[in-house]
Amino acid sequence: EFRRVLFRSLTQSGPGTPMGDVFRRYWLPALLAEELVEPGGEPVRVKLLGESLLAVRDLEGKLGLIAENCAHRGASLWFARIEEGGGLRCPYHGWKFDLAGRCLEIPSEPPERGVHEKVRLTAYPLVEQGGVLWTYMGPPKLRPPLPEFEFAKVGPAQRYVSKRSEEHTSELQSPM
Repeated sequence: EFRRVLFRSLTQSGPGTPMGDVFRRYWLPALLAEELVEPGGEPVRVKLLGESLLAVRDLEGKLGLIAENCAHRGASLWFARIEEGGGLRCPYHGWKFDLAGRCLEIPSEPPERGVHEKVRLTAYPLVEQGGVLWTYMGPPKLRPPLPEFEFAKVGPAQRYVSKRSEEHTSELQSPM
């Protein structure tokens, strides 16, 4: 039983797991910059460390990585409309969120009641460097500086970045 618990603590990287907590203390490559070029373009679904997220470039070109599902009814924000002044409007009931995960507007609630101020989505910073979009998913107080990899310091003509994805099962069998 101890081996099984140890194996799981070393192989699972979801939120609240020991290995997940370790990975979240570093800047992680989320996707290639070329996958999210057009301001106001279609969001990109990203699965990182067991979380379903959306990478978004708003109409002003700002980047954000937010939870895929709306806090209200769980509708996918992949279908959301990107609006002027920043933010995504949920297609289900029209709640509007900014790229930091704050709820900006709930159409069915008067703004003076402040209900929207109590609603947040999980959101992470997304930074472009060296043709890669990087994110930090750990505690904001512990955020390290961006990594200074040599490939990120040269121009696009002198570097090559690529992405590889591998399928895996969510239930790993312990070899022990």
